[in-house]
Amino acid sequence: MTVQQTDNPTEGQDSSEDSSRQLSKPSKAPPPMQADQRPPIERGAHLLALSTLKNAEIPFVVAGAYALHLYTGIYRDTKDLDLFLKREHVERAMEALGSMGFQTKMHDPVWIAKAYANDEYFADLIFSSGNGVAIVDDHWIDEAHPGVIHGLPILVAPPEDIIWSKAFVCERERFDGTDINHLILARGKQMDWKHLMRRFDPHWEVLLAHVTFYRFSYPGQRDHVPRWLWDELLERARNQHNEPDKKKLCRGMLIAKGQYNVDVEHWGYSDARLEEIATFRDYVEPKKG
Repeated sequence: MTVQQTDNPTEGQDSSEDSSRQLSKPSKAPPPMQADQRPPIERGAHLLALSTLKNAEIPFVVAGAYALHLYTGIYRDTKDLDLFLKREHVERAMEALGSMGFQTKMHDPVWIAKAYANDEYFADLIFSSGNGVAIVDDHWIDEAHPGVIHGLPILVAPPEDIIWSKAFVCERERFDGTDINHLILARGKQMDWKHLMRRFDPHWEVLLAHVTFYRFSYPGQRDHVPRWLWDELLERARNQHNEPDKKKLCRGMLIAKGQYNVDVEHWGYSDARLEEIATFRDYVEPKKG
């Protein structure tokens, strides 16, 4: 898979002298690409899904393993194809794929539908994150990067929006922080960090946590995260205090439902997904006591 170069930095990312020098440097060379090892049947299933939605003129972008391969060079054999699209287009996408023999179903009305080519290979039709926070909107499509998958020209999700979505995956059995670190390492100097800051409000602490992990992991490339962003996040943290009205609220449910169920089920905490995230609450009935 290849991608057109779109590495010009966004204006206004940082006003400091150090940042200006950083942005004036040539774009970082793309990482070496690991070979795509997908078998022909998997390539065929994914290509059929991509071409079907493209021919149906349904706006979508590719993320997941394909996007990670594109941006970082890392190949991952996951057997699924992650397609991100707006909620309003999901039903039409399912109909188009169903007409080509895919078995489709709405897997979770908060965030994902699925289309199965067979028992082994399938496409995920994703319109939000599992907690209802990272909703797919026009920016995912409008700021996508052009690429090619198995010979088909395609749009690839912006790295900023991929990071926003992945940042809330912090379960014991799956943690996407390493993917975020690799995306920052490979694309950080070209990313629109102001846009990323806007994406994370009001959950900026999650971004601070991941940026901290990145700085720890790559001490020689800390400048891939703009200094102004690091300073802003630290200043917010310094000025933060307890919120008495949220004493029994657990936001852990936003990042690791499986690990924080005990807080809600046994310790009397409220589920922040139901309290604060309308797009989650609208599709999930809270359990009755």
